[in-house]
Amino acid sequence: MDQSSGLRFYHSLLPMPNLTLQQNLILYAITLIIGEGRLDYPIQDRHRILTDVIQLLFHMPSLVPKRGRFQKGEPLVLVIKGTIPIFYKAQHYKTPIKIWVPLGYPRDSPKVRVVVEDQAILSIKFPHPYVDAGAGGLVNVPYMQAWTESHLEIRTLTDLVINMCECFSVDPPVRQRVPPKPPAPVPTFPIPQPPQEQEMQERERQEEGKRCRGKRGRGWAWSSLIVFCSIVYILFWFMS
Repeated sequence: MDQSSGLRFYHSLLPMPNLTLQQNLILYAITLIIGEGRLDYPIQDRHRILTDVIQLLFHMPSLVPKRGRFQKGEPLVLVIKGTIPIFYKAQHYKTPIKIWVPLGYPRDSPKVRVVVEDQAILSIKFPHPYVDAGAGGLVNVPYMQAWTESHLEIRTLTDLVINMCECFSVDPPVRQRVPPKPPAPVPTFPIPQPPQEQEMQERERQEEGKRCRGKRGRGWAWSSLIVFCSIVYILFWFMS
């Protein structure tokens, strides 16, 4: 997929913004951050950085500019944060990334990470051909591996993002965590009893059964006696 067709395809996966408002906001934000010297980019490189960043944000409105450090102690640089679209198995997904534009840009390659903020739900796939989960999601796609700056071949942030979209559409770097299965219940088994205790319990059950039958027999005898006396009384009453 060439640069123009790839750009149109992945841009079509994003919602259409208000273009006039978007251009004004991008120009204002980037000019404020870079053009006024709030970051230590060389003066001779600022126009090129402005052009590349504005082009990227115009085509990828899901990305926003800010300032930050790639690592603690390093100088402040321009950071582009947001999501890029990928198309995997006929489904549209969003991959969260951060791009650090180094002070040596465009001679030096940008640094990119796949960032997963909610690690309880999402995780970076390990292993992955282009994303190092052990290095905090550091990205190294082919476009970055061959980063050069010459008059014959100019590398841009937009082309870099398109290459990431293509690579991640083949093998997405972010996946959903599978919740752990609950532990299986521990089966309970009856505790075997010694033979003597079993015999004693059996005798107790038999004796209890005899007592219950004896009670039922006595109850039946008393009931019969009461019925007989009632009949005799009724006959005596009629005869008198």
